[in-house]
Amino acid sequence: MRVVPVPVREDNYAYILMSTPAQGKSQAVFVDPFDVSSVHKVAHDLGLTDDAIVGCIATHKHFDHAGGNQDFAQSFPGRPIWGGSRDVSQVTHIVKHGDKFSLFDQAPVHVTAYSTPCHTRESTCFFVEDERSEEELAQTGHGIKEGPEGEKKRGVFTGILRAWCVLSTLTLEYTESNAKFSANVLPDRPAIQSLLADIRGGRNNGVSTGLYTLAEERAHNPFMLVDDEEVQKLSGSTNPIETMAFLRNAKNRGFARA
Repeated sequence: MRVVPVPVREDNYAYILMSTPAQGKSQAVFVDPFDVSSVHKVAHDLGLTDDAIVGCIATHKHFDHAGGNQDFAQSFPGRPIWGGSRDVSQVTHIVKHGDKFSLFDQAPVHVTAYSTPCHTRESTCFFVEDERSEEELAQTGHGIKEGPEGEKKRGVFTGILRAWCVLSTLTLEYTESNAKFSANVLPDRPAIQSLLADIRGGRNNGVSTGLYTLAEERAHNPFMLVDDEEVQKLSGSTNPIETMAFLRNAKNRGFARA
């Protein structure tokens, strides 16, 4: 399978998830296609005809991710739209934690839904496995980001920590704003300085998704370092949930320190 990121808005991505059959035509699904016309154009440039677009995956309901679902439904009538609840615009197939479904005809790809209700209540991560190539990936949306629905209380941050447990075997995208926050929290970490250099230097033509291994993620993402002594000292707590809460609130405010 092949994943093609499509920049949308100023700091976000949609994705085209393509099959790579040994013979025959590729098929694809769009993931969080906020700007359907842009994603459609990239799909066309990749040689995908309209009949090869077989569905849409929506990681959560927010407009910057699911805002293109209505356009998708109009452009590709009858194609399924998978999402975590009826709150997702135009959803046709509601998935719950552990649900499985398959994509594509000639190169089967299997998808497992993982409920990660932090950013929104219905936020869902989709773990994708290619039967032929044995490749694996995850479409996460904002897997652990707290959204406006989240109340500032212990349960929310327990949920964020739970989401990290679900996602801890996966790799996530990194944007420049995330890298800057990491540098504010841990300015002297070589891994974080390397991350900043990658993004500022335009690595991969400025596309910052799909570049980093899990080991790198664990080294440069403060939200995966809630048991780190330096991060806990900054938060003023040795409790990982309280440390997670401190980091989330600090990022919301735009500062690393209280």
